[in-house]
Amino acid sequence: MTAQSDPARPKVAVILSGYGEVQRGAEALLSQWLPRLEDRLDLHVYSRSGEGPGGIARPGLSRSAIEATYLATRSGRKILDTLYLEPIHMEWTSHLLASLPSLIRGRFDVIWHETGLWGGHLLAGLRKLTGVRLLDVAHSNQLGWEVPFARRRPDIFVAQSDSFAAQIRAEVPGLRVEVVRQGVDCDLFRPDAKPYPVGLPSPVVLVVGALSPEKAPDLAIEAVAGTRGSLVLAGDGPLAPSMDSLAHDRLGPDRYRRLVLDRTAMPGLYSAADILLAPSPREAGPLAALEAMACNKPVVATADAARRELIGDAGILVNEPDSQSFSDAIERALVQSWSDRPRQQALSHSVEESAEKLGDLLCELGRRRP
Repeated sequence: MTAQSDPARPKVAVILSGYGEVQRGAEALLSQWLPRLEDRLDLHVYSRSGEGPGGIARPGLSRSAIEATYLATRSGRKILDTLYLEPIHMEWTSHLLASLPSLIRGRFDVIWHETGLWGGHLLAGLRKLTGVRLLDVAHSNQLGWEVPFARRRPDIFVAQSDSFAAQIRAEVPGLRVEVVRQGVDCDLFRPDAKPYPVGLPSPVVLVVGALSPEKAPDLAIEAVAGTRGSLVLAGDGPLAPSMDSLAHDRLGPDRYRRLVLDRTAMPGLYSAADILLAPSPREAGPLAALEAMACNKPVVATADAARRELIGDAGILVNEPDSQSFSDAIERALVQSWSDRPRQQALSHSVEESAEKLGDLLCELGRRRP
């Protein structure tokens, strides 16, 4: 059901196909922002589920339904990747095509979208026809992934760190790039959350995220296998069967468990862990790192400028992203005294502040629409 429009607020379409169906980073971040923006904006969320403020359900391919076929042949993956037709883009593009008639009729002031390369082309055309303003939030810190999106020239391109914003400005001169840092709900994610019963011997290393190639779950398994720790993988995805098999071979059933939990149970899972391991270099700023730090857990992650901004002195950053380097970093993190540094680092990334900044940008774009 579409919410009735309020002429006093900018009318904003939010497009994220998986919202309400999965709990990946982009969807989790949106679930934090939307409730904090409803009072300022007339929101209409387009997804396959139809959930969220002013929710509008539109069909689209599910990446999970086609990922197994995509992963079957290396040559096929290379061709699809080159054409930006890997599963995530197929999902985004098919969902946007189904949403376009409604977007045209909706007379929106702003479209805040996660639609990929081809979706960016389509929405750039819609902007020429209707004058709608476009805002794109980067959820990766990989130039090869984000620069083609930025070259579609949304009215505002949002980066999540100063360092990545500078890189995008250099690659796409004249593009307006704003920084809205990821925020975490420190009232929900707290050090005193009741620990989830993981049933593994301490120390426990936690990895949170989809089990897909870009998240490097195999690297996490090999890294923990080189330590005295146990591993909890919290997530699902196309690599789940192979990762379960690898983990049982390398760690054994007594040191490994995979869980798929509702988001409300995650504070307890962070509390049950000793450290969070975030080996993937692709995410702009893994939300799981902020959530773990809010529960006062240190983070071991790949070293880059974005993670130095995000994690600060609340963890150990690894310059050589191989399994032995991560194993060594895990062991150092387990014996180091962290006091309340992780919690204090998380408190400096308030979700209220990030939502306010994003709301300011969306309101500004809404006022500028012809």
